[in-house]
Amino acid sequence: MFETILLTAALISIVVLYKFLPNRKVFFYFCVSMLLMFCAGAFFGLQSKSDSALDDEQRDLLLRQEKFFIIWYSQYQKDIEQLDRNWQLYHSIVDGYKDGKSDLSNTYERLTELEREVLTEQIHIHTMEPPPDLDAECSELVSSVIRKTQLYVDAQTQTILQTKAAANPESVMIEDRNALSRRFQDIMIREAPVGLFTATEISALRDYFALKN
Repeated sequence: MFETILLTAALISIVVLYKFLPNRKVFFYFCVSMLLMFCAGAFFGLQSKSDSALDDEQRDLLLRQEKFFIIWYSQYQKDIEQLDRNWQLYHSIVDGYKDGKSDLSNTYERLTELEREVLTEQIHIHTMEPPPDLDAECSELVSSVIRKTQLYVDAQTQTILQTKAAANPESVMIEDRNALSRRFQDIMIREAPVGLFTATEISALRDYFALKN
């Protein structure tokens, strides 16, 4: 609509100038200038529409990436919850023996059951991959989260396995409950994971999708 009004005004201006300009050469240069201006306007108008369409395409791509990430992250949170449950159960078993609530045989049996669960979870964590539909920036952030989680589950599993070996009634060399409890504590201090610090990557991913949308 706006372009139509401008075109009409330009045509009227040309007619008026043609009638009142005495110098036809000046009129010719004026027409050429007007033509160049309209060509430039048309070019930039088309370019603007093309850029707008590209922005829409990029936005759709980002929305799809965000959807895939949300699905992946939802499953990842369940895995973290399982790791937390395993770790809490481990502490409960060790504390139970330390406080005299269970004997060595029962402690070893419970650690053996826990071992099966943590090994299953460890295998699962090591098969994790970023969603294939993420771009390079997002994929690298997710890969960093996965690598940190794999290191965490490895340390967690190693701690539980060594504690179980130390609690084996058939091979234990320490009969005193307090001394064996200190042995469990030493293993925990030496082998336990420091923590799972993925807040930087997760925050960067959330900011990425928030800013791009």
